[in-house]
Amino acid sequence: MPKCINEAELIAAQKAALIRFDIDERLTLAGQPQPDDWTALAAEGFQVVVNMRSDPERAAVQQRNAEAVGLQYIHLPLPVYELEPDHLEQYHQVMQSVQGRVFLHCRSATRVALMWMLDRIVYDGWRREEAESALRAAGYDDEAMETFAFCADDYFERVAAESGR
Repeated sequence: MPKCINEAELIAAQKAALIRFDIDERLTLAGQPQPDDWTALAAEGFQVVVNMRSDPERAAVQQRNAEAVGLQYIHLPLPVYELEPDHLEQYHQVMQSVQGRVFLHCRSATRVALMWMLDRIVYDGWRREEAESALRAAGYDDEAMETFAFCADDYFERVAAESGR
């Protein structure tokens, strides 16, 4: 006889297949959703999907899939490396404008976490340690944190060098 599974177990099993880090009740940072994830995301209460990957063809397919289940879809293609202040400004403006529960994704949930961290530091005045602590609390490991530290250092060094010109 098959084992019955309750709704909470089903949602947990669906989440397990997708790389995701719940920052708070409003924001989840995630890796690339698969075609069968869209319905589950809508059922879970997400209202907005923000895709930071740069592939326009994949984005067009994702937009159709997301909108078919009632999700607002925003394509915000930002680079992985050599982020500039205008990239961070674009991110900040989009995140300030969206209403509801947000599913923010890239390929591996790294770029989205870095942008979230930089936004907290630059726009919200958080200390870097506070932002890093929040990412750790969401489940990011030491390797991810090293990547964020390297990329954040690179960002702030380049911004300082450019402003010194």
